[in-house]
Amino acid sequence: MKLNRVVMAVALCALVTVAAYAADLNGTWIVKQPGRDGTTTDRTYTFKVDGKTLTGTAPGRGGADIAIKEGTVDGDSFAFTVERPGRDGATMSVKYTGKISGDTITLSTEMGGNAVEMKGERKK
Repeated sequence: MKLNRVVMAVALCALVTVAAYAADLNGTWIVKQPGRDGTTTDRTYTFKVDGKTLTGTAPGRGGADIAIKEGTVDGDSFAFTVERPGRDGATMSVKYTGKISGDTITLSTEMGGNAVEMKGERKK
């Protein structure tokens, strides 16, 4: 009976450790954004996690950073919104979803009506 409790406690600690590591988005990430001609461009994202809240910046036009809004983290999944300037002074909200695995992230969004998936790595 005591052995079962010890095994369960060790398994729980291991699970919590893996979950905490999997959700470590903190830091700077270099994401390869595909272009129309098949080439990729490196884009820099910065993330800060506080509990289940995600803040940080996403790349904007002309090298300006844009604040992440409505950011959430749930295990190895995360999501956020970026408000970008649109046409005629309007604002476009672009939603991103992602997954983290160690030092690699996958970001998904929609650009020009097309689903786009981007891969990135933690900047070291």
